Amino acid sequence: MTRLPPKAEIDWIDGAPSARAFGDIYFSRDGGLRESESVFLTGGGLPDAWQGRDRFAICELGFGSGLNVLSAWRVWRTTRQPHAILHISSIEAFPLARDDAARALRNFSEVAPLAAKLLECWPVRAPAPQRLWFPEDGFALTLHSGPAEAILASMHARFDAWFLDGFAPAHNPDMWTEAIIAHVARLSAPGARLATFTVAGHVRRALERAGFTVEKKPGFGAKRERLEARLDGAAQVACAPKRVAIVGAGIAGAACAQALSRRGVEAIVLETATSLGAGASGNPAGLVMPRLDRSGALSEVFLAAYLHAVAAYETLGVIDMCGVEERARLNNAEALADLIADPPLPDDWIASLPNGCALHKRAGLVRPLAAIDQMLSDASVLFEAEVGSIEQGESGFTVRAPDGRARVRADAIVLACGAALANFEPAAFLPIQLSLGQVEWGSLGGEAPQRALVQGNYVAPFDGGVLFGATFDNVTHIGDLHADDAARRRNLDALEFLAPDIAERIDLGSLRSRAAIRATTQDRAPVAGKLPNSEQWSLERDARHEGLYVLGGLGARGLVLAPLLGELIASSMFDEPQVLSQPALDAVDPARFLRRRARRGG
Repeated sequence: MTRLPPKAEIDWIDGAPSARAFGDIYFSRDGGLRESESVFLTGGGLPDAWQGRDRFAICELGFGSGLNVLSAWRVWRTTRQPHAILHISSIEAFPLARDDAARALRNFSEVAPLAAKLLECWPVRAPAPQRLWFPEDGFALTLHSGPAEAILASMHARFDAWFLDGFAPAHNPDMWTEAIIAHVARLSAPGARLATFTVAGHVRRALERAGFTVEKKPGFGAKRERLEARLDGAAQVACAPKRVAIVGAGIAGAACAQALSRRGVEAIVLETATSLGAGASGNPAGLVMPRLDRSGALSEVFLAAYLHAVAAYETLGVIDMCGVEERARLNNAEALADLIADPPLPDDWIASLPNGCALHKRAGLVRPLAAIDQMLSDASVLFEAEVGSIEQGESGFTVRAPDGRARVRADAIVLACGAALANFEPAAFLPIQLSLGQVEWGSLGGEAPQRALVQGNYVAPFDGGVLFGATFDNVTHIGDLHADDAARRRNLDALEFLAPDIAERIDLGSLRSRAAIRATTQDRAPVAGKLPNSEQWSLERDARHEGLYVLGGLGARGLVLAPLLGELIASSMFDEPQVLSQPALDAVDPARFLRRRARRGG
């Protein structure tokens, strides 16, 4: 079985798409948009159900051409409350190619402007969740590719409405099982509404056994009936933060600030330095490329983060997609060969080169300062704002300077301060490890390489010359940072091994160096989420510091990880559907270290 989700094979009947694998149509030829409105919007009680709500979440089984999403999006734009956010999570086992989706959506001029927006950022066919933001409309769309039952089983969410729009039960029975309906009930908020076109008896009975009250309603077009269902209970309104203080203005803090700002939150960022870019985020450029593991929860984290980062930096206009040629290290030749033979990305993202290397076509260089500056555009940044302590009271948090002065009062706090995490007692249990990394950049005789090369170290085209590095030197404290000649020599030696033709053309007199501290963890995975209370936490009691979050341990992959993990933090604060699955969330949860320690009995 390949890593890529199977591509939808389409037959076209009178201009409408039909799924070859299921022998069924994607939408009614009698008027697909009107059918979507009649079955799913009316069946879900929309738009009335989201009136007066700051947050509303829908889950759809069967993304298809995106027509239901466009239908809901169109109504949301004209009926939502100011600053309200709509989340739609959609699951699709056979993703449609962009060209096929565009051809299908040409049938519906009423949603043409929104269809153009969706098609412009159409999700990549990959085994990783992807969130598309349309902040001007307060709308986020999260796409999950894979079998519905497996994805639902691993979801972390509470949905207010459901669109069950898989192909008909007779054609696609796997979409309508009792197990799937049980997951739907488990993931539903009190009072959740459900709509579907089918009135199949086993579907109706499964919904009733799962706790839904089910009614038959008049169908659309030639279909006589449809189903509406509802869970008991009233919708619950979560208390969301209005002001959040973020400690650290590097890429982690900036990503958090951007994710919060698009939700209408006042983000206040406190930075010890006098300007942006004091840490590793101040390097002139950084490499954005994927870490593609064969399996495991972290494989989802890194693949989803890479897709999210490329899209984010492309939107900001700060990425040079020069491409990255990945060469096998001595100890990972088999892993790279396996990756090339069965890639988790389509061929417009990754290709095999004649020399046996992998070419990551959309990877490249990002200018961190330019990215951070834009991410912080809607936030307030306080420089020379060293934090001495954080106090929590009944009305929120007070951030104090080392001399005890109150700097900021906030509803929630995000610690995104890299190596300085250990300075804060609630985060002191985290096994943060430090390393010093140095990069070099300068002019080159002759033409610069067309793409970046990676084999442990890397070299990339930069400003007409090259940027290369980087060293990894373990350190025990931050101390005074400075670039040194010994590290430069090691970088030059590594470049000689990686690309001798480039090394011999380096203009040594033009070289510049920069050293910075990286912060990582014992297991080399990031930490992102609500901070556990290490003194009260146990396997039986998941005690957390309410309102206190951490994003750190990004190591050398901060540019790749930060945009997605900033979104994770914001979704946690607002109790929104998460992008990542529960196993992936567990893999980056700061409580994992306490969990392991408890299981060891230490």
